[in-house]
Amino acid sequence: MADLKVDYMGLKLKNPLIVGSSTMTKNISGLLKAEESGAGAVVLKSLFEEELSEDVALSDDYHPEAFEYFLNDTSKLYGSTKYLDFIREAKDKLFIPVIASVNCLGGKWWVDYARQIEDAGADALELNIAYIPFSVKEDPREIEKKYVDIVYSVRNAIKIPLAVKIGYYFTSVPLMVKNLKDAGANGITMFNKFFRMSIDVENMKFHGLEVYSCIEETYQVLRYVAVCSNQVNIDISASTGIHNANIALQHLMAGAKTFQIVSAIYKKGYGVIPEIVNDINNYLDRKNFKSINDIIGIAAKFDGGFKAFERIQYMKSAGDRY
Repeated sequence: MADLKVDYMGLKLKNPLIVGSSTMTKNISGLLKAEESGAGAVVLKSLFEEELSEDVALSDDYHPEAFEYFLNDTSKLYGSTKYLDFIREAKDKLFIPVIASVNCLGGKWWVDYARQIEDAGADALELNIAYIPFSVKEDPREIEKKYVDIVYSVRNAIKIPLAVKIGYYFTSVPLMVKNLKDAGANGITMFNKFFRMSIDVENMKFHGLEVYSCIEETYQVLRYVAVCSNQVNIDISASTGIHNANIALQHLMAGAKTFQIVSAIYKKGYGVIPEIVNDINNYLDRKNFKSINDIIGIAAKFDGGFKAFERIQYMKSAGDRY
């Protein structure tokens, strides 16, 4: 059997499959199931700052009005105790790496929580920075600067590996990834899956769409995994729409060091973890690869390399089809 071990941000994983941040990783039983099923690492459910605050009308300068919360220092400092205890318990009971996750409203609390999380023993920290600008008054350059400033401040406060989970709402995703790396990020998780809404025209109300990802969504991720891994020397973890080994292999070949699954487990159960891992192993054996590292980024050597992901290919594809 091929060697599936990977080095992700300095963490030694037995395989590249990570169970991503979700309700499945919010308790010890879910974490143990992930480990027993063969996951290489887990990302704990994010600690959201607003969950620790009282809901009152005091706006924050970083998030929209829907996220107005009272910034009560005492409630936040002591409200995170349960999460820190959860990290300690996870580290005590699991053998695989435990990656904590945090999402804050404003700039102040990222550093405080990061320090507490490091002290609690987390192997790494994933900053879940999820922000979509909705106002014409918001300058994209200032928004991107906030991301960079957060990473820079956290990086200078802790020593454990630091990943940043982002969306793709940037003018230049590759440049943003480079800027985050320069600010001190060790890894990038692509991408956040934002909640989507529709309008029920018959009942005149809003309606939330399917929260689980589908395979079709993964190809937007694949594009940026390829173009960013080819230009920026940073570990990438692919996320969204990875439901089987074929999709996971595509991301690894595009340059991802690891991949994260969530929806696949919700839909198929924890049994999908050994299924994907075994299928990857079978593929490597069938193709005579000795190690998973032999295929990471190998797509760059294909005919045309990552130029295949550029927009100009649309004309060729359309011509072939029509």
